[in-house]
Amino acid sequence: MSTKTNEEIAQPATASGTLRLRSETSTSFNFSIPEGLRNLFPDYRTPANVSPYLYAKEQGVQYPNYTQWEMEPYKERSDYVDRGSLSNPKKKSLFEAATKIRHLTPYCGTELIGIKLTELTDEQKNELARLASERGVVVVRNQLDLDIRKQIEFTSYFGEPHIHHQSGIIPDLPWVHPVYKDETSTGGLSSQVWHSDVPYEINSAGISTLRFDVLPRSENGELIGGDTLFANGYLIYESLDPKFRAFLETLSAESSGFGQAAVAAESGYKTRRPPIATVHPLVRTNPTTGLKSLYVAENFTTKIVGLEERLSNTILQYLFDHIRRSLQYQCRVQWTENDLAIWDNRSHFHTGIFDYYPKTRHGTRVIAQAEKPYFDPDSKLYSQVTFEGYSVL
Repeated sequence: MSTKTNEEIAQPATASGTLRLRSETSTSFNFSIPEGLRNLFPDYRTPANVSPYLYAKEQGVQYPNYTQWEMEPYKERSDYVDRGSLSNPKKKSLFEAATKIRHLTPYCGTELIGIKLTELTDEQKNELARLASERGVVVVRNQLDLDIRKQIEFTSYFGEPHIHHQSGIIPDLPWVHPVYKDETSTGGLSSQVWHSDVPYEINSAGISTLRFDVLPRSENGELIGGDTLFANGYLIYESLDPKFRAFLETLSAESSGFGQAAVAAESGYKTRRPPIATVHPLVRTNPTTGLKSLYVAENFTTKIVGLEERLSNTILQYLFDHIRRSLQYQCRVQWTENDLAIWDNRSHFHTGIFDYYPKTRHGTRVIAQAEKPYFDPDSKLYSQVTFEGYSVL
């Protein structure tokens, strides 16, 4: 993605140096497909306003597609721009564009009614990023004109779209991670785990988007099941014992992509780039809000660095259980077709609910890559700040 910097606005210190947060002009996403993939599918093009799943089925192409090509390993990016940090904390321009604002729960989730995402200005998108960082997830319904390419382009405003090292893709749109289960998904419950996406990457997942174009329906045609849960990582962290929090802030944890690579190998697939395991702070700072949150994922975080294995496993299991038990900090998104959820993958957890077998559920997830996770000892707890522009309780 080509960008042009106007000015540097902040330089919070990080363990590895400086995280640069800069203002830059908005650009269109370059849909140039990696050469290795383009050679494999030279004539494949997903039509606009057609479900990629249904189109692939019509074309007789494996979906999601696990065809492999070689990619260069991801390296640390220093050109990330934190859009939320550029915004007006009151989010006045965004809120004025909505006809109604509905908060899903006191501590998680907001629905903006009357918003058309394809018509937002850069100022409003920056404010949307801030709102997602504050509330965890923002839901905007009935975005009929936001097809798959427009979803990618919209998400790319918040960071370079991520290409997964192993999982299935859309052949001409590798930046999309299909969220897909059907009557063959007998092991679907294994993915019902609280997590942040791809925490093993050097630059973590940031603002992310998800929409569904095929949803489970009952025999009489009504939508049923397939919801997604989100949880406030700031408050999940703050609800831990203060002495325990102080200890956790001194620790780093390793998250690994080798497990996904092993699953792929069992099915005869190779990874597009070598899997990695990366060490990040166990407690991280969100650059938009300046708040601390827990940064672990049950399906990816394998150990706490520097601790004996049994102690590491015990602490991690306690934290995983704590996330699951924190019902008061969760919200539930009930989907209809063409809704878009925008959430901050850095500081909030999520999990899909697999309660619709053997029905089909298909969605498209796009992740904007963010900064390398860091911990600022001066960052605050959720209870120490007041978000501007709205009140919940």
